[in-house]
Amino acid sequence: MIAALDKSPSISVACRDDVSPFEGEDRLPSSNPAVTRLTASPGDDRTPAWSAGSDSVYYSAQNPSILPGQPGVLMTVPREGGPSATTLRNVQTSGSTARWLVSPATFAAAERIAYAEIGPLWEPGLPVCEILQPGGLNCEGPVTHTVPPLKHVHMRVRDLHATGPIEDDPAFLVALSGVSQGSPSLPRMYVVHDYPFQQLFRDERALVFGPSWSPDGQRIVFSDGLQLFIWTVGADVAEPVPGTEDALAPAWSPDEERIAFFRVERAGSISGSCVRIAFGDVVCEMERTIYTLGRRVLALIRPDGSGLTELGEGEDPAWSTDGTTLLFRRDGQIWQSNPDGSDAVQIPFTEDGREPSLSPDGRHLAFSKLTSRGDYDIWVIDLDTLP
Repeated sequence: MIAALDKSPSISVACRDDVSPFEGEDRLPSSNPAVTRLTASPGDDRTPAWSAGSDSVYYSAQNPSILPGQPGVLMTVPREGGPSATTLRNVQTSGSTARWLVSPATFAAAERIAYAEIGPLWEPGLPVCEILQPGGLNCEGPVTHTVPPLKHVHMRVRDLHATGPIEDDPAFLVALSGVSQGSPSLPRMYVVHDYPFQQLFRDERALVFGPSWSPDGQRIVFSDGLQLFIWTVGADVAEPVPGTEDALAPAWSPDEERIAFFRVERAGSISGSCVRIAFGDVVCEMERTIYTLGRRVLALIRPDGSGLTELGEGEDPAWSTDGTTLLFRRDGQIWQSNPDGSDAVQIPFTEDGREPSLSPDGRHLAFSKLTSRGDYDIWVIDLDTLP
């Protein structure tokens, strides 16, 4: 059980370095009327979600031109293309610090949006000890590139037309595992677990902890990186879903009977500990475990934790509005299948795609696509015009 908290932390952010401008080679040929590129920001555009009328796409933008330097801004863009606008500008620009908002999820019946706010990251200069090889440790200096970055996120819910402060909205603080500090008697002691979800965020910028609504709009399922939790919006606690160890990116089915998710198998690990002493003082005591990533396995489970079913390799699951189709990422592109994983087929023109989202009318697929610059943009496919 996790307890809720409604206070928002300050976030220190740095601007992303300039990237090369949008180039025509990143756009699919105009002879492909089925495919439209909606965004081309100088940073990642991720986690698309649809408006109730299937006419607009919500997404999270990194360093958008409308609010430069911000790490995560919730944006809205017309499905047919055109200028993007901030979705929650009165929240996004409130206060003196930038808010890192990601993973929008809409509940059409009540015009509400759920999203995640990433809190301050672990400082990259955390004094840790690098594992050089199995059983080999180096305590000679700080290591920055393998520190699990995530500390916590807030799950937040807001009316799309609300004008009040963010503090008035339901919120739930989710503590994320990876780094723990010692007791007052051991202030320089760190225990580090480089879990799969931390590695996905650091290495692939994957936002696998985002919320998904229950069909009745009363609850949200999310991942803390190590398992799934169900939060009744406004409650002080969230209940764990049994049998969901290492479950990520949950998606609640329209019939409310199943939750799709994926998990990354732990193929192995390297552990060790060391003490670094300088001028007679203990500078760092470290117990450290780094996990080797294995297969990414797509699965279904009931909200009570029963009926766990694995569907083979895959990640980033999403449902069609009628629940008859499951979408997911496999082999670097988007696939669709029956809910039980059968009759899986690739969707054309989705190479280097992830985070699929099918429109409520079932006619359009939005997804994030890796560009030649190394960042992601939002694309839409008109499924009616596919061959």
